[in-house]
Parts: sequence; C-alpha cells; structure tokens
Amino acid sequence: MLILIENTVCLNAGDAAIMLAIMRILRRTFGEQVEFVVFDSNPEISAKYYTDTKFRPLTTTLAATRSISLPFVGKRLAIRLRRNIDRLKKFEFRRLLNLARKSGDVGWSPLLSEQLRANIGLYAKADLIVSTGGTYLVEHYDLSTRLEEFEKDLMLRKPLVLFTQSLGPFNKPDNRNRIKSIIDQAKLTLLRDVKSEGNLRAIGVEHDRLKVISDSVFAFADMERLSKRRGSKQPDKLRVAVSVRDWAHFDGLSPKEGMTRYKSAVSQAISALVKTKNAEVTFLSTCQGIPEYHYDDSIVAQEIANELDVGVRRSVFVDSKFYGPDALLEKVADFDFVISTRMHMAILSLCAGVPVLPISYEFKTTELYNGLSQSRWVTDISHIDPTSFTERALEFTDHLDEFFRAAAPKIREQSLSAWSAGPLIQASLASQASQTGTGVRSLKQAS
Repeated sequence: MLILIENTVCLNAGDAAIMLAIMRILRRTFGEQVEFVVFDSNPEISAKYYTDTKFRPLTTTLAATRSISLPFVGKRLAIRLRRNIDRLKKFEFRRLLNLARKSGDVGWSPLLSEQLRANIGLYAKADLIVSTGGTYLVEHYDLSTRLEEFEKDLMLRKPLVLFTQSLGPFNKPDNRNRIKSIIDQAKLTLLRDVKSEGNLRAIGVEHDRLKVISDSVFAFADMERLSKRRGSKQPDKLRVAVSVRDWAHFDGLSPKEGMTRYKSAVSQAISALVKTKNAEVTFLSTCQGIPEYHYDDSIVAQEIANELDVGVRRSVFVDSKFYGPDALLEKVADFDFVISTRMHMAILSLCAGVPVLPISYEFKTTELYNGLSQSRWVTDISHIDPTSFTERALEFTDHLDEFFRAAAPKIREQSLSAWSAGPLIQASLASQASQTGTGVRSLKQAS
C-alpha cells in the first residue's frame, strides 16, 4: 500500500512529530508493509534529520518553479515571455495530471522537470493521500500552496484525508469557496477541536465526514509514565523547561510591543521561580538547532536569558541543540514541569507525564486544555501580563501533583482518540471501495 503524506514542514520538530505519529497510526491500521512518501517544504534538509523517511518536494511548488533563462531579450519582453511560459506550464501541469488520472501514464513535457513528472507518477500510483495535521489552514498564513496541493489531489481523484487539523475561521470569499469545495470532496477531515468544526460549518460544509479527535502526537503517550508521577531527580531543586517562540500576530498590539510584553512576562516568571522556588531553568523547544530553518526558538530564549539578573542567570541554561520528537520526549521527562508556548512541546511533555503550564498563541492550545479540563492554567499570549503570569507560574508549582492526577487520565483518553484515526480512515476507504469498486487492492493488503 502506497500512502503519500503532503504539506509537511519537518524542520519543525513538532510537525515532524505529527508526521511520525501519522505513520505509526497508519502502520498499526494497514500493516508494517505500508510504504510512505512525504512531500515536504524542505525535503533535502529534512532528509538529513529523518534518515529513515523518503522525502520529496511539494508538487505544486515544483510546477511553479521558473527554470527557463532568457538572457538575450530585453527586460519587458522577458517578463512577458515568462508570463506566457508560466501559463503554458500550468496548462501542461493540468494536462499531465489528467493523463495520469486516466491512464496512469505521466507522459512527457518540455516545460516540466523530470522531478515534477516523477511526483505525478507517485500520486498516480498512490492508494491514499494524507495531508498532514497541524495549523496551516488559518488566514494569517498564505493558504495558496496548501489549497493548490489539495486541488491537485482531487483532480487526480485520489482519496484525500486531512489529518487532525485546527483551522479557520475563513473570512476571505476566495478561501471560503475553495476550502468548502475541498472539504466537500475529501474522504475524511479529522479536526482537533469543535471550534474548527464550527469554522467549517460556518462556510457551508454540511456532510458528516468531519470527525473531531485528538492531535495525532498524543500517539506518543507513554502509558507507564502516565500511570505514576515521577519524583524530582534533584529534590532540592525544581527543574523547569521553558519553550518560547517569536510571534507577530498579537491582538491589538504591534509585533514589537507584543513580543516585548511576552518576553518580559517569561523573564519575570523565571526570575521568581529561581529566587523563590530554587528552580533550575532550561530553555528547550521543538523549533531549534536547524540553521536552515527560518525559526529558531533558542534565539528568543537567549534574548530573554541575556536580560536576566546575574544571580538568576546562573540558574538558567539555553539548550540550542536539535532534538527529534522521540529524543525530545526523553529529554523533557527529566523536568518537574514545563512552561510551553509551542503546542507540540506541550503535547510531547504531557505524553511524558510532565505537567505543562501553557501560553496560547492560537486557539488550538486553549481548545487542547479545555479537553484536559485544565483551562484555568491557559494564558493568552496577546493578553499576557508579567505580574499575573508570574503569579500563575508560582501557583502552578503548588499544584503539580494535582495537575498530574487530573490530567493523566485525560491524556490517556487523548492517546486512544489519536489512535482512532486509523480505523476511521480504514472505514472511509472501505466505504469508497463498496460505493465505487475502487480501493480493493489497499483493503486486501490491510486485511
């Protein structure tokens, strides 16, 4: 069985955790013989860090690549020629997609690269296409590449599943129309929260192929650790990990104003933990240690650390190394609790049985903590206040055991929910096979 996973950004270890969780869930469902190919925004670099995974570049990005040089014409003529060539390339791209859909033969084109044609060939052979989970269908990001990938999948008439998403709301008419069309044609859309389902209902999606289940990364949950809270390895010290990030989308504040207040809040909380709780603090996050990636949370961490008082700074460390999801889960298990801005840093920590005090930069974290019945601990990054956040961090240290006892059963439930994605997808394919007579090979292999 050939399963393609697309839209990944595996230089972000949180996104890589989603990808690995999807593979584990689908292997449990369809068997170890499943072959995966992952279409990533930085495939060559991702392959250096995840050597067991077969990566390819995103197909529509390849289709848009301008590879034809026009050195002997004037600037205006070159612009006009390139526009015409781009139109021809789009036409050729659609022609090859149609050819692959009808015959499985990709064909040849003088305008499109061999790499692009190889991608189309893989899609033509695929039994299932999975768009990775995450939060990339929100309007403060450019949605065009993602939507073009979906539209290409549907043009090939392949079964498309959107893995656990937080998405919307959608206010732009073009986005509303295109996303509704895509979700109406997808075999299954898995959502992380009821708010995302509401955002799709608001644009007119009416069918029942929307399912709200837990984030796929809860498949990493360590049931043994969740059965009993581990005591501190250093009883005389409180070991705290802190995940921070750069952010530009503050409600009512400029990026500079918002980041200044956010960093001040984290700084004051760390200082109070060191001074009053004898804490040892380590900055650690899912996005760090990869120089080719445009995000590195350790840069923000170092900026905060540099502004701390000398006495406090002696107890604060910035770990800037790269950790894959499994290594990060093991690393974080050594801490007494985590202050996390990155949601998948929070989920991996929870999977390791470690209490997490969250800072929410998108509604996904708030919805996550609603599901854990721990919403009282959520701080919105746009409204973070240094004094109140410091008080909350200190209060949290007095409720670590209480948090663990309350959250651990919920995390186990979240893990079971995450694993349920496999049977839901299997049922979706079985429905397609019974209705159209297709998908028989995949279902026989799965059985």
